[in-house]
Order: sequence, then C-alpha cells, then structure tokens
Amino acid sequence: MSARLGWIEKAMMLVPGYRGYKKRELLREDDRVIRGYVADVLRQASQLILQAQNELVQALGFQAQMMLQQPGNPLSTLSLLQQRIYSLSAQVEHAEAGYSPSFDRLKVKEEELQKLLEIDNNMIGFANVILETAKIILNQVRSTRSFDQRLIITIQESLGELERILAERRRFLHGSGEVAGQGVPQPSR
Repeated sequence: MSARLGWIEKAMMLVPGYRGYKKRELLREDDRVIRGYVADVLRQASQLILQAQNELVQALGFQAQMMLQQPGNPLSTLSLLQQRIYSLSAQVEHAEAGYSPSFDRLKVKEEELQKLLEIDNNMIGFANVILETAKIILNQVRSTRSFDQRLIITIQESLGELERILAERRRFLHGSGEVAGQGVPQPSR
C-alpha cells in the first residue's frame, strides 16, 4: 500500500466505510505503478534491441541486404524479438486493474488485490532480465558486429514467463478462484 498519505487522506481513513474503499484504491494504484514500471522496462529493452538491429545493419552495410534473404538471420531474429517485447509492454501496461467486468467494484476484496500485487511483483524480475540481456546484445553488436544467440533464448524464456504470469493474472481476475503467483519461478541472476 502506498506509504505516503496526506493528512486529509489519513483523517478520511478514520471514517467508517471509507477506510476499506481507500485501502482498495491504494492497492489498485500500487498495481498500476508496478505494471507501469514493468512496461517501461520492457519498452527500454525494445528500444535497445531496435538500436542493436539498426547498428548491425549499419555495420554490415551491403551484407545486411543479403543476410535478410536467409531464413533465421540475426536481423530478422532481432526484429521479431523487438516486436514481441514491445507488444508485451503494451499488454502489461493495459492489463485489467482489479476492476474486472466479472466483479462488482465493491466486491473486490482487499486480499484479492493483495494477491494481484503479488502476481505483478513476479513480473519485475523477468522484465529486468530482459532489459539487462538487451544491453548485452547491444554491446556485443557494437564490439563484434554479432551477438550470442543464447541471449535471444534468455529473452524468449523470460518473455514466456511474463506471458504466463499475465495469463495467470487474467484467470485470477476473472474468478478462477486459484491463488495465482504461487510457485512462479524467479529469474536467475
């Protein structure tokens, strides 16, 4: 829950009936902040991959045109990866925020919003792995005009985990009743 409340908000928290509403609203705001952070990290990673792709094209010059005609070439790989990361950033940012149509606003309980935050928190580590790996790819392109294909696999695995977490989040919001976010593997550091 947000740590900083103004004095008016603190006073209003003492009003019966308002306190629960305000707590849920603060949890929804925390949810939005976490998802915004993850989306921003993913957009940064997307930009770095795009930059790596552009720098690789410039470094290879005419060879880049010939390379594009080969299946599974590094330029196409980077392009598809960049698009997937960017698309996922939009999905995270625009994910439902605890106002699922299957719930009446007043029926969303505080513990359900807490579980939603736990699910969201699981996304942060994977997003950071994607960003750090994108930085490594860009540095490798700059220094060697190539990159280690295993880095692509690292990003794809983290993207897969983020997609799984988002699917779990949707199931939770739509009333599957399962406690989502439990047993979610954490990225290795």
